[in-house]
Amino acid sequence: MKLKELVMALAVRLRRHWLLTGIVLVLLAGGGWWLGAGPRDGKQEIPPVKADKRILCEGIVFPVRYAQMVMPVDGTIGEILVQEGDKVKAGQPIIRLVRQDYQARVGSTRADISRASAAVEQSRVNLADAERELARQQSLAAAGATSRQQLEQAKTAVDRSRAVLAQSEAELQTQQARLVEAEGLLDKTELKAVIDGTVAFLDIKVGEHAAVGTVLVRLADESAWEIRTDDLTELNIARIQVGDPVAVTFDGIAGLEIAGKVKYIRPYGEKKRGDITYTVTIEPERWDERLRWNMTAQLAILPSAL
Repeated sequence: MKLKELVMALAVRLRRHWLLTGIVLVLLAGGGWWLGAGPRDGKQEIPPVKADKRILCEGIVFPVRYAQMVMPVDGTIGEILVQEGDKVKAGQPIIRLVRQDYQARVGSTRADISRASAAVEQSRVNLADAERELARQQSLAAAGATSRQQLEQAKTAVDRSRAVLAQSEAELQTQQARLVEAEGLLDKTELKAVIDGTVAFLDIKVGEHAAVGTVLVRLADESAWEIRTDDLTELNIARIQVGDPVAVTFDGIAGLEIAGKVKYIRPYGEKKRGDITYTVTIEPERWDERLRWNMTAQLAILPSAL
């Protein structure tokens, strides 16, 4: 009985020994891996994070040369001579108002000028007659062959004729000025292109009323484009200089990125959205035919100044 108990106790001890040996081996294996993979000084190395020095802002696509055209006089649209997308040359008519009233004013003023011109010519003839009569009376007076009264009457007639001529000439000048004004108004009833370009916007129809100062046509010279941003505040504008590189992406065209540079910084700051902001113009190095006027661009400017 004692021998059996002794054998059982020995077996228990052996099982405990192997269990402890297994635990020790596991711990030694884990520690060896940690010593081999981890830093020897006991500190974990974290890769440094580089600071992003770029200035991010939003801009709008603009043609370098464009024109926003308004009708300088009130009137009703009579003719529209182009369509959106048409190419036009400077001086080419685009819109004409109904012109009858303006044409009638020009015609009436020309008739007034003709009458005023005739009155001037008649006044000159009358003055010449009065001056000849005065000269005759003066000759007769020198010979004692006329009365003083007749001589004074001849002088008065000359003075009166000169006054009438001056008045007639003033009226003629007034009518000529009116003609210039009437012709100018008639000319303003025809809206003409001020640059070579493409009709990008045409917001009017025949028969509609055109109010003075309302933009009816926008022309774009599509040969050169730029991006403008007014998102830059006084806190970061001092870091930006002309020539700084810019990466330009576009909300409407995924994957498109165009390199550019700062072309111009407006010196004057304006108060917008509660901040003083400055308008900066970006010149792209190339262009993409999918881009359009007023598209939104995202700008990442790498400032040269710290």
